[in-house]
Amino acid sequence: MTAGSRQAAGRPRGHGRGAVLRCVRRYRRFLLALHEAPDGDAVGSNLAMAAALAALGKEAQVVSADPVPRLFDFLPGVDEVLEPGEATGPWDVALLLDCSDADRVGGAATLVAQAAVVCNVDHHKTNQGFGHVRWVDPAAAATGELVYHLLQGLRALWTPAMAQCLYTAISTDTGSFRFEQTTAATHRIAARLIELGADPAQVVNNVYDTRSLASLRLLRLALERLEVHPDGHVAWITLPRPVLESAGASDEDAEGLVNYARSVEGVEVGLLFREVEDGRVKVSLRSRARVDVADLASVMGGGGHPRAAGCLLDGGLEVAVERVVSAAALAARSGRDHGTGG
Repeated sequence: MTAGSRQAAGRPRGHGRGAVLRCVRRYRRFLLALHEAPDGDAVGSNLAMAAALAALGKEAQVVSADPVPRLFDFLPGVDEVLEPGEATGPWDVALLLDCSDADRVGGAATLVAQAAVVCNVDHHKTNQGFGHVRWVDPAAAATGELVYHLLQGLRALWTPAMAQCLYTAISTDTGSFRFEQTTAATHRIAARLIELGADPAQVVNNVYDTRSLASLRLLRLALERLEVHPDGHVAWITLPRPVLESAGASDEDAEGLVNYARSVEGVEVGLLFREVEDGRVKVSLRSRARVDVADLASVMGGGGHPRAAGCLLDGGLEVAVERVVSAAALAARSGRDHGTGG
């Protein structure tokens, strides 16, 4: 008999921090699945939660359908992240942190379906509201903030490793505390994590100040491909597969290039179009103040944050560029005309 058949009748349901805490206290075996193309918030939040669960005498397996980016190799516990085929169930709870959609776990979706209970903890405003138990708070600057409050509620014994993972989660999802959703509360949590043993210098060195030679070659090629819309409010970079290959770069080396498009003076929306191996186009969207790029991305099947979002499109680079640039230019023009966001 599976965990699902044993416990379906008594499956908990609820919303908010309290409901998640009751769920975590009740069960013993947990599956934590990273979303596709995992970022610092996903990696750090899941590693911290897994360590806390272990400290509470529970079992937790962290799985990722996609490789964890190399820049997070310094995080404690990252070497214990499993590929979906390596995980061993059954699980009482699939605890999904930082996933706006249950399908976003990619190849780990079949494992999630085996769990008796799905618990959804997230801060994306585009979250689909899935799961039997969920706590979705778009006001949080990062899912790492929510996990911090969960660990406080669980009264887990804090370790420097847990603090380091959560500090990384919050630092990366706030753009090193630069994005507008960064609040005084965010800084207070970060300060407390430093008191608990987080090392900000190590985070900065690994995440922001270290780049592969291939990524720098790719940066040079990317800047040569930078284009600006005639109205001056949208800029974009296109990266066909041959460009990445000529630089000897991986998909991971392209992360962050979209910020160069947004940094152009007068530009409100920066875009990066990257052709992935199956021919589809991964689009990264960033904005300054007026345009909610999560809304733009959601129309195209993606999602994210108001100032940072993404989507995956079919049809090739040319079609993707025409579609997204036009939509972004219209949004930037509408935002300016109405004076939104200052």
